[in-house]
Amino acid sequence: MVKVAVLGLAAVFLSLIAGSVKREYAVAVMIGTVLLLAIYSLSSIRMVIERIHEFEQAIGLSREYLGILLKMLGIAYLTQLVVNLCRDAGNGAVASQINMIGKISMMLVSFPVVETLLKTLGDMLQ
Repeated sequence: MVKVAVLGLAAVFLSLIAGSVKREYAVAVMIGTVLLLAIYSLSSIRMVIERIHEFEQAIGLSREYLGILLKMLGIAYLTQLVVNLCRDAGNGAVASQINMIGKISMMLVSFPVVETLLKTLGDMLQ
């Protein structure tokens, strides 16, 4: 985490310096930094996925539900990454639309879990 923090601070300072020359340079520095950090974070995401697989094996979680969970995690991560890039580039309206579409996508992916939950609740109430 220290490496990430140092890289982030260095990128902010470099962006400020580059931005004083031309705004497009600052945006390019930030986009490059975000992409580097996204690539770096893939190893952490792999560890999260491994832990989820361990959890799945320990409690016998359905593969279908695990797949849904991983899809939702991917959608959330990608949406937040792109929204932040759009906002940093000064495109707040585009960022808002991408954010909304990401939420809708997560809702669509989660429908099988919600359906099972509602069926279970219905069975319990009868």
